[in-house]
Amino acid sequence: MNSLSIRSFIFSCAILALGGCAAQSDGSLAQPNFKEAFNAFGAALNKPAGGQAMAQPGLTDQQGSQLGKMAAINAQNVMVEAPRPADPRWTGKRIADTALAGLFTNRPISRPGDYWPRVSIRMLDYSETLAASQNIQYLRQQPGSVSPNMVRPPECIKFDAVIWFSDKKSQKVDGVVLCNGDLKFDGERLTIGAMRNYRNLMAPVSISSEQLRTAGPRVPAKLIPLETPEAISLYQNGGYLFGELFLQMGYRGPLDGDQRLWFVNLANK
Repeated sequence: MNSLSIRSFIFSCAILALGGCAAQSDGSLAQPNFKEAFNAFGAALNKPAGGQAMAQPGLTDQQGSQLGKMAAINAQNVMVEAPRPADPRWTGKRIADTALAGLFTNRPISRPGDYWPRVSIRMLDYSETLAASQNIQYLRQQPGSVSPNMVRPPECIKFDAVIWFSDKKSQKVDGVVLCNGDLKFDGERLTIGAMRNYRNLMAPVSISSEQLRTAGPRVPAKLIPLETPEAISLYQNGGYLFGELFLQMGYRGPLDGDQRLWFVNLANK
């Protein structure tokens, strides 16, 4: 059998498998749409096997637009390194282009009791799918599963922030947007355990505003308000985005207990 015949045989087998296609161990993207899956298989036939897991050179749709790469983040299938949604709703600054970038890395706690700078986050908007109660369809499938790997849809959060350098000096950062496509395929991640740690952090009494949630400079008793089912779903489903927010700011609170970053609100826009 010549090489052309072999490739035709492989392609035919791929067509039969499209109905239940899944992300393979090398990270090929499985789209639930038949035509997009067809294109992905066609492209795969022209590429050598192997390589770094999920590191496709660039998956595209029928129009040649970049789709990005699928990554498993805390057992969820997320599209990364992808374009932002075209909806004007998600027009805004990137963290990297603001004073928030690397803030806590550059200004670590210098001594016990020194809680400057501090940052408050006020949520302005978020994709509705992030607050949906049922998201199990996006969980990473185990090898051998007959269920396809479904990737989360394009999702974003939008927020304002206030950086407090002292009780009297602050800087406001407006209209910051973070989307799934902003994440890097090989980027650092915070684990589910780390994100759970953050939700349990409490502000020190010396700087706390207790139950009062404001933009600062005093910190509310609980750093994140998870008081409604929508807020809980948003934090759980959007954990990959909140984790990225923390990491881009150099904030290690989920790992080291730093209490200098809090959310004024969450799901109550």
